[in-house]
Amino acid sequence: QIIEHRLLIDGDGTGDDRRLNILLKKFLKWSNTEYTNLNESQKVIEIMLVHANLCELAIKKSQAVSRRIDEEMSTSDGVSVEIDHNIQKIKNDIILAKEELEKAKTFKRNQMEYDVLIKNIRQYPSRDETAKRLEDLKDETQALKKARDGIAKKVNKKVNKLQVILAAIENLDESSNEDSEPETKSSEGVDDKDSAMSTETE
Repeated sequence: QIIEHRLLIDGDGTGDDRRLNILLKKFLKWSNTEYTNLNESQKVIEIMLVHANLCELAIKKSQAVSRRIDEEMSTSDGVSVEIDHNIQKIKNDIILAKEELEKAKTFKRNQMEYDVLIKNIRQYPSRDETAKRLEDLKDETQALKKARDGIAKKVNKKVNKLQVILAAIENLDESSNEDSEPETKSSEGVDDKDSAMSTETE
């Protein structure tokens, strides 16, 4: 209630209260902001950690002051206990705030990584689209296989026909050679007789 009253009068307050209020405002603003750049988020976190360290230093200073007061005012035990209690309470609050800040930092980082992962996943086709594409490729492969088999059959037929033609040509060549051999021998015999007759005449 005292802090709320001071906030109503002083706004952010003064001293340690002002540091804590600034830290709280920055934390709320950071947690409600959708950062697209992890570096910007990291900078804000570092600023908040600086404020938290300043609060911790202020508490240590307050502890030193309280110890000094304890030494000078030994009779004010009740006030000293209350001050120590308040200081310890503030210290515990700062420790809790640091833990919450670290949790929020981890959550924020995981959320950004999750958003990036979802964005990358959406770039790839769905399972149904992939299955349809695979089915289309299967049909295309089967069609190409049938076309290849048809071409192979046609080529085999032409090769067989060509082999038959080549065999027929070889047979014709052999028959032609056999027919020409007797004619060559008979012509050679005629030439020999003509030569002998010419010699006798001379």
